[in-house]
Amino acid sequence: MIDLKSALNAKRFYRFTGPPEHWLTALKYWTWGLEEHHRERWKNIQTGDVFFIHSTGSQTSAFNNAVSGIIGIGVVGFDFSIKEAPLWHYEIKNKVNRWPLLVPLTEVYLFSEILDPAIWESPEPKNDAKTEKLIDKLLVNRIPIANIKGFPQMGSFSSVSFDVAKQILFQDRPLYLYSGHSLRGQIKNEEKLSDMAEVHSATETLRSAASLRFLEELNKRIIVKPYSHITRDNDILARAELSHHTVLQELINIFRDKGYATLSNKHVDLFAHNESKSFLFEVKSTENRNFRVQARKGIVQLFEYDYFEIDKFKKEKGITFKESYNLLVPSQEPKDTSYVKFINSLDLGVATVKDQKLIVIGQDNGFSKI
Repeated sequence: MIDLKSALNAKRFYRFTGPPEHWLTALKYWTWGLEEHHRERWKNIQTGDVFFIHSTGSQTSAFNNAVSGIIGIGVVGFDFSIKEAPLWHYEIKNKVNRWPLLVPLTEVYLFSEILDPAIWESPEPKNDAKTEKLIDKLLVNRIPIANIKGFPQMGSFSSVSFDVAKQILFQDRPLYLYSGHSLRGQIKNEEKLSDMAEVHSATETLRSAASLRFLEELNKRIIVKPYSHITRDNDILARAELSHHTVLQELINIFRDKGYATLSNKHVDLFAHNESKSFLFEVKSTENRNFRVQARKGIVQLFEYDYFEIDKFKKEKGITFKESYNLLVPSQEPKDTSYVKFINSLDLGVATVKDQKLIVIGQDNGFSKI
């Protein structure tokens, strides 16, 4: 059973503030924007961070029906970027690029239901009448700021404490789920490196999960409309599956008991090392019928993560290991011995965990001697 408090403690929470017409644009293109003076703080925002959507009133909006309130919850997605042209209503009207630093979105849970974003135009001065009607729908079930004790109100962007986050996350109200992928177009990609962070439990690896659907307390309140397409292309979310989570926790326990550092990031399930040995793991929830499918994906991930993530880590830390092993760890012992031999031929290990031990499947090149 995944510990809810630990899962949420692993997350970071923010408040993004802007007029309702800008939030409609954010839903249309799956991105939010920050001003240039936030660049250093923008660089610290990571995939999987959670933000609360604060819509401002008419004093900062182009629309008189704008009313201040919290209108939903969002999750930061992938592919941070910088835009070079106007996108939001204010920018288009004033011909400026005021919010160039884009924060990608992957899930938005609104308190009010709005029409499918695919059928309406992004707010621009030319379609203000239609935008005004959308704003009415967007704000119906807003939470007044005064109802959330300690909610920060100054500026357009700030951190939010766990205590404040809980007040919003567990409001007893429906959540209308919208999901999508970040804006593509006239943008310049900005590399956002994901550092390896030490983890003491499998739940901490949910830090980078670009979803909140692993939280049962939220799941039971979610309303998904036919146009709210739910995609399962987030490998990190698989860490929340019970079998995957259990295996990962056992691995962490085994290696921490032996004095190894255990690390993870948004790509790597687990990387364990001491001064001389290192172990890169890709854990897969498997049954015999899907072992090849899962293993094939895991093989590619092990090679890719070793080449990019682990090589970056070793260079940054100035570490050279005498022995390095890359292992695929299925949740069930595979009976497909021929495919295990194929995996071994690629100089990759296969192992399961049982009774706090790493059990070799197929060829053992010495990685079992941890």
